[in-house]
Amino acid sequence: MRKFLSSAAIAVVMLAGVGAAEAADVKEVQMLHWWTSGGEAAALNVLKEDLSKEGFAWKDVPVAGGGGDAAMTALKAMVAAGTYPTASQMLGYTVLD
Repeated sequence: MRKFLSSAAIAVVMLAGVGAAEAADVKEVQMLHWWTSGGEAAALNVLKEDLSKEGFAWKDVPVAGGGGDAAMTALKAMVAAGTYPTASQMLGYTVLD
């Protein structure tokens, strides 16, 4: 549970990192994550609802895989292709990669 809450906090920080000027232009947030199980998806819906209240649409970019290794592989490929998401769920130590 602690790992899950830590990941949730990081995701919220990533979403909050969208600059004010950029946020005015971006009306859709693409979120790469690995919250695909029942309880995780329910928690993710809370973030989706909060973002919706701020006037943003949420586009899921889910990558199944509990620890996030598959998601990080997908993120690296997206960045290399220049099609990176607006935000990504990351664990603190993987940010350095």
